[in-house]
Parts: sequence; C-alpha cells; structure tokens
Amino acid sequence: MPTVKAKSKEKYQNAAKLLADGEVEEAIKSLREIIAEKPDHVNAMVTLAVALMESQTTPDANAPQTEEALLLLDRAARINPKDPIPLFNRGVCLRKLGQPEKALESFLAALKIQKKLPLALLHVAEINYELGRWETAIDFARKALVRDPGLEGALGWVRDAMSKAGMLDDKGNAITEPKQSTTER
Repeated sequence: MPTVKAKSKEKYQNAAKLLADGEVEEAIKSLREIIAEKPDHVNAMVTLAVALMESQTTPDANAPQTEEALLLLDRAARINPKDPIPLFNRGVCLRKLGQPEKALESFLAALKIQKKLPLALLHVAEINYELGRWETAIDFARKALVRDPGLEGALGWVRDAMSKAGMLDDKGNAITEPKQSTTER
C-alpha cells in the first residue's frame, strides 16, 4: 500500500504532467488541491505559479493570476530559502512582464544560492544584452556556455555584443584589447 508521501508525490507528478501536456486549467485545479492539503509544498507552489502565468494569453502585471503567481513564488522562496528555483521562476515571470531590472534581481538572487544554474546565467546574459550592457552580457554568456555547452544555439547575439563592445576587429576576429571609442581618444 503506497504511503501518504508516495501518494502526494504521485499527485504532484500528475499535476506537473497536466501542465506539460497543455492542460493548464486542470493542472491549476490539481495543484490548488495539493497546496490545500500541504500548504508548504514548494514544488506545487512553483508549478502553480508557472501554470497561472501560462493561463494568460498575454501576461499582465495587474492580472490576478500574475499577482498570485508572484506571491506563490515569494512564499516558496521564504519557505525554502536554499532553493533557487522559486527565485529563478520569479525572474522568468518578471521578464515576461517586461520588467528586466526586477527580473535580473531575481536571477542574480537565484545564482547566489546556486552559481551553476545555466538557464539563470543565460537569462542574465540576454537581459544585459537587451539593455546594452555588452561586456556583462558576454561574461554571463561565457559562464552559461561553460555550464551547458548546449546553450550555444541560444547565444546567437554574442557576436553582435562583442562587436558593440569593441572585442572584434573589422574582419570579425576576436581582439584582446577592446577598441577605444572615438569619445575616449
């Protein structure tokens, strides 16, 4: 006979599968039941937050689902402060909401807990690229690639950032010293 813990784990896995299969509303219902039974179920809180964001056609900072998702992620982070996943997912939510600086704070907080999160490193790199912080973007892109070489395809912007940072010569070859801009001469 399965233990209560095994049943809880199976119930969570089924809810997560529902979400992965695109059954968002069913996943939300199931995850809410899990949290009602076990209010400190961090994984269920994080997954429910993801599902709530997925339930929106266009993420909206003022939508009740978004507000609940962010509250769930904050609560999960407080319950288990050594788990970077709630902070990582908070960063993803904030990035989807068009709040890059707040997203960066969350990703960097997740990286303080676990320095080797390739996807957090990738998000930090991409956000810095989008904000025109070329050298920081390149630095985090390198770190992401060291952790997960499979991310190379997601880093097509690195050459552009290197060029803008003065790290490539006129032929596109890497140079050791960045070019001085005309304003620095």
